[in-house]
Amino acid sequence: MRPISKHVFLVLILAGLSGCGGQKGAKLQTSVVPPDKTLFQNGNEYLEKSQFIKARLAYQTLIRTYPGSDLESEAYLAMGDSYYREGGTENLLMAEDQYRNFIIFFPTHPKTVDAQMKIVSILMRQMHDPDRDQSYTRRAEAEIQKMITLFPDSDYIPIVKGYLDDVQDILARHHMGVGDFYAGRNNYFGAASRYKEVADSFPHFSEMDEAYFKYAESMQRTENTDEAAKYLGRVVAGYPFSKYSELAKAELQKMGKPVPEVDTQLAAQNQALVKAPAPFSPLKPLIDFAEAIGFKGPPDRYAEARRIIEANRAEAAAAAAALKAGQAGGKPGEILITGTIERGPDGKPVAGANPKGTPPATDKKDDKKQDDKNTGTTTKKK
Repeated sequence: MRPISKHVFLVLILAGLSGCGGQKGAKLQTSVVPPDKTLFQNGNEYLEKSQFIKARLAYQTLIRTYPGSDLESEAYLAMGDSYYREGGTENLLMAEDQYRNFIIFFPTHPKTVDAQMKIVSILMRQMHDPDRDQSYTRRAEAEIQKMITLFPDSDYIPIVKGYLDDVQDILARHHMGVGDFYAGRNNYFGAASRYKEVADSFPHFSEMDEAYFKYAESMQRTENTDEAAKYLGRVVAGYPFSKYSELAKAELQKMGKPVPEVDTQLAAQNQALVKAPAPFSPLKPLIDFAEAIGFKGPPDRYAEARRIIEANRAEAAAAAAALKAGQAGGKPGEILITGTIERGPDGKPVAGANPKGTPPATDKKDDKKQDDKNTGTTTKKK
């Protein structure tokens, strides 16, 4: 019996040790960082150090090795960011493609709007001056309009609408330049088609008065006087501040057409669209040269938009805090009393006015005493 009991005792000891070892191993296993998270952290560290190739390798490994990971979408976006931050034409094209894939694969992700904003930024960085090819400008216009349609409630929308005006201003200037080219060669039909394109497609163009006037000139040359008079009238009515206003009046009088009155409201709206000329800077030639050789690139519209949004949020938070402090009374022990001041026709406050239009609740006995006092009578008890 004794040998058997010894063996049983040893087996029980070993079982207990193995059980303890299993618990310890389980604890160690749960404390290990998941490999997909490790890859993502490594990629982020490389990205912060501007080691873009190593960062992309870490993100690619995560995407290919751990499909369905919670970090897969973030890795797709970070891959695009690595190309975006590295810069250069080829890298920007790769970044655009990566952001498009992110939007396709993860359409409900909260950062999809950021990816679309970065696509807009990439295209705007590659736009050219009005006298050059406008392929990127047209693509930027299309992506901005797409963004406005897909994300109408985004904080970016008021900002990108301003960018849309900038983009369309370049396109309008491009059409104006082509129209001038045709007009200089007496091809007035070709010139008119370009000026009309500006008038119809770019309502916020800052130099629309010039487009109207030149279109009218082209119509005169093609003997379409009614169309010419129509657009000359638009110059007179909506652009009294323009150098073309008096010229348009003279042409209308020469043609025997009526000269319209100035529409002051329309003129104010049009003048608000006019862009102030850039201030003179002796460094402008050097800045233009630096941009031409690629030493100084165009602004990062995504970073610019983020700064505007953060500033707006900070301003709104400060205003809310100030309002809350005012409602709380400002100082301990103070009571904030609010009410409505009713003013008479002369603009002065009406004394004792009740904003709700109902008579104030008063003590009838007090009213009786006041009436007796005013009339000089007294009330005696019988």
